[in-house]
Amino acid sequence: MHIVHILKGKANPETMNGVNKAVHGMATGETNQGHHVEVWGITASVDDARKDAYNYKLRLFSQSVFRVAVSREMKRAIAELDRNTWIQFHSVFVPEFPSIAHMVRKRGLHYGVTTHGGYAPAVLSKDHLRKCLYIALRERPYVAGASLVQAVGRSEIKDILAMSPHARVELIPNGQDRDLLAGIEVPRMEAEHPVIGYCGRLDMQTKGLDHLINGFSIYKSEGGRGQLWMVGDGADRAAVERMATDGGVQSDVKFFGSMSGTAKLRVLSNFDAFIHTSRREALPTACLEAASLGTPLIVSRETNLADCVEEAGAGIALDETSADGVSRALGRVQALYKDNQLQSMGRNARLLIEKRFSWEGNARSFVAAIEAASHAT
Repeated sequence: MHIVHILKGKANPETMNGVNKAVHGMATGETNQGHHVEVWGITASVDDARKDAYNYKLRLFSQSVFRVAVSREMKRAIAELDRNTWIQFHSVFVPEFPSIAHMVRKRGLHYGVTTHGGYAPAVLSKDHLRKCLYIALRERPYVAGASLVQAVGRSEIKDILAMSPHARVELIPNGQDRDLLAGIEVPRMEAEHPVIGYCGRLDMQTKGLDHLINGFSIYKSEGGRGQLWMVGDGADRAAVERMATDGGVQSDVKFFGSMSGTAKLRVLSNFDAFIHTSRREALPTACLEAASLGTPLIVSRETNLADCVEEAGAGIALDETSADGVSRALGRVQALYKDNQLQSMGRNARLLIEKRFSWEGNARSFVAAIEAASHAT
């Protein structure tokens, strides 16, 4: 089958952008299974030195000054597609996508949309009036024309159906490479007390970093001995650092900034537990990455991972997404660390990736879903 994934970006697996990482993983998995896969990225710069490193074909198209317009190169590429091609758009509220989708429909081709959490109520509430107009004129027809809409997290399903009640929705989660550390030597730090780690955008509201820092402060005030390491950057970094200072825990919170590749993996491999306190998510790729390294997870219900983490014995689900909930979870981590029980949770986390979140398995599920959707419409 010929599959074309279209996104805003370059499908760079080293980025902090979860959509780019997910597209790269899915395309790689599909190619490994013998499918003809291309990734088309719309970007301000069409130069990319990594193109030849991928097992699929990466094509980059210049972003038009008028974002709703389709570039001449993109029009030519669509005209050259054969009738057995499936187009999958990644993300929503991208001005180019409805225009491209219209051209795809005119060619008689099927397309799908992966929303990546873009229809969550908190997203729709931002710039609400402008979004309502855009939805009515462009977004709703774009989604309604899709033969399939992919949800990567269970909480997305109701949001998708609220946007397009008759959508054919398939729950196919993000995946993860199980061999991230292949060929990489990672010196292991022997610590007397646990290192709890976070990796991702420093986005206070979305990622619940106020809960994380305030919860860590409570944990420390109650005798907690662990450290908090934070990998990543973002607009709220200064505010997060200030919150750590105000809470009196600045000496126990280490900010690494943005990292990628081997350097990032070496830091992540020294986490005793990985924490994600998000208020909303589709399905965070950073959690899957940590689990594949054999690190137990501490997650909020809003990550869409809590149930499977609990069922697999792969970590701890917050009993509530709040500072107090974080403090209680960190207290449990410290007790488990003292009793040498975190290692077994880490092994279970890696098994969870192999059984439920491998790119190989999820790519098979995706191909089966689009084949069924193609024949049904």
